[in-house]
Amino acid sequence: MGAVAILLLALLLLSPATAWAHAVLLEASPADGAQVDRLPAEIRLRFNEPVSPVAVHAFGPGGALTLPGPASAADEELRIPLPGSGAAEEGTYTVSYRVTSNDGHPVAGSLLFGVGVAPERPQPAGEPDATLRTGAMLARALHYGSLLAAAGGALFVALVAPNQTLPVGRSRVPLARVARLPRLTGVAALAVPLNLAMAGALLTGGSPLAPDSWRAALASTSGASAGVALAGLALLAFGLWTRRRAALLAGALVAVAALAATGHAATAPPRGLAGPLVALHGVAAAFWLGALLPLLALLRHAPALDSARLVRRFSRGALIAVAALLAAGVGLSLLQLADPAAIAGTVYGQLWLAKMVGVALLLGLASVNRLRLTPALESGSRSARDHARRLLSLSVASEMALMALVVALTAGLGTTPPPRALARPVADADPGYTAVTMAKGRQAVVSLDSARAGANSLTLHLAQPDDTPFDPKELAVELSLPAAGIEPILRRPGRTGPGAYRLDGLTLPVAGRWEVKIDALVDDFEKAVFRVTVPVGGAR
Repeated sequence: MGAVAILLLALLLLSPATAWAHAVLLEASPADGAQVDRLPAEIRLRFNEPVSPVAVHAFGPGGALTLPGPASAADEELRIPLPGSGAAEEGTYTVSYRVTSNDGHPVAGSLLFGVGVAPERPQPAGEPDATLRTGAMLARALHYGSLLAAAGGALFVALVAPNQTLPVGRSRVPLARVARLPRLTGVAALAVPLNLAMAGALLTGGSPLAPDSWRAALASTSGASAGVALAGLALLAFGLWTRRRAALLAGALVAVAALAATGHAATAPPRGLAGPLVALHGVAAAFWLGALLPLLALLRHAPALDSARLVRRFSRGALIAVAALLAAGVGLSLLQLADPAAIAGTVYGQLWLAKMVGVALLLGLASVNRLRLTPALESGSRSARDHARRLLSLSVASEMALMALVVALTAGLGTTPPPRALARPVADADPGYTAVTMAKGRQAVVSLDSARAGANSLTLHLAQPDDTPFDPKELAVELSLPAAGIEPILRRPGRTGPGAYRLDGLTLPVAGRWEVKIDALVDDFEKAVFRVTVPVGGAR
């Protein structure tokens, strides 16, 4: 069992939980940063894959605009109707959009154009709110963990210990009940809508209870995945209730197939290869993770020799799972993993390193189980076997706790942009307001010349930890106003001197507390990310 766990865990590291293959904006009409003579009747955005609109907001020189109708999507094109076309007030107009990409994740951005004026040209981008991303990570961890444990437990019961009963009190109870698989299946079923609600909140940027969030989630690939998961869990519950082996196997396989219906890994190109690899990887991982609860039940209730026999049987079957997990993990890694060195100094990298610590501890436990405790369970006196069984039970329980941590960290990787997705410019800053922020010992002084709605100029002064000027290889600024539904506006400031940068002609359409994020690329393997909130007042 220990060797199997070691190989399975090593494969888990190769499994890319994240590969951001979001929709990309290819063309906008009018173009981002364009000057037009009259307000167009609609905005047209063309992406590289089909998208579904989630939220759209528009702002003109006088503030928020009331759109005459909803945005519509046909194939790869999104159409946003505008009010009062033809005779609009001169000035800068901002259109903020949030759509669902083909992989079920949010893609957001803003574009600016001018009627009678020429606004500064931005670039599209977006990043989920940190609080929502954390909630989504926890919901995803519960969904992944409970789904894999329930499905894997059913596979263990059906393939390793069919019709196995254990002495509990004065009667014999089915292994599935002792291992609490029915209850775990119920938890997995409840985790499905919770995960769906958080996915919808990420898409809309709103509350997970809001109808818009649910509509957005159900319309995305996350909705299809939830339907498959619930169908599989219902079939699994039927198998547990009737003790039908075929229903257990079918329910487990259908439930795990839900993982191949959405997510970064499953929708990465070529999808015809990525989807099956994710499904194969999920089944193999479920068999390993789901075996822990039944194994713990066996060790606590079955005689030592019976426990040893079933542990050995599990280990033989798990070798096949290891081979499948290895093949799928390597294939997914080749499709999706970026250079590991590129994640240093990022949130993604910190989650990865934390996961490595958890895996290292699990490998240590697995080695002890394989080399010492399992052999002791099969030999020696009865008291020695009982002692080995108690130690092995404690070790498996510890593995379960550590595995929960690893699953949570894996879910975190799935909701965090990898470094290659972050290595792009960002935009914007403050007027008539100055703030100082730190990142990795470096300092950024952010100044906005008017701090009022309308035209602004942003200046940046960057310094190294020793107070010498800091000139990054690339610099970008991002400005967003979530409270008003304005997605990130991106800019590249120009260098005006050592460590000094300036961005003129920056239009902030409305007042509010704008969030500014500054990406400074230190070198090919490190980035400093500065964040500050800037109050912007109303127009004069």
